[in-house]
Amino acid sequence: MFKSEKAIGELIRQMRKSSGMSQMQLADKIGVSYQQVQKYEKGINKLSLSRLKQISGALGVPVSMFLDEEELRAGESKALHAGLLNEEAKLLMLFRRLHSKKLKHGFIEMLEDVVRISNGKKA
Repeated sequence: MFKSEKAIGELIRQMRKSSGMSQMQLADKIGVSYQQVQKYEKGINKLSLSRLKQISGALGVPVSMFLDEEELRAGESKALHAGLLNEEAKLLMLFRRLHSKKLKHGFIEMLEDVVRISNGKKA
């Protein structure tokens, strides 16, 4: 049903770091000790689905990020961002950390320009 505990833990660590959150901050958000967060990230302790939902909520990503590809294809979790790759999830988390609407708009315009250039089109 789920990826291995170690794989889930690594994803949690990557997403936590890319969102600029410390283990202590994540622990506070989900109501556990930072040592427990360390155990989750190392894959030492198993995660219940309810805890995984808490973590995904604290990190601002869909819980489906932690599910197996096979399960996603089966349609058990068809959230808007169900099939995000690690790079896409990181991009989304970083974008959400921008508080200025002007910066968000500028970033989107810049990204559109990069895509046009990479596809050999002029702006």
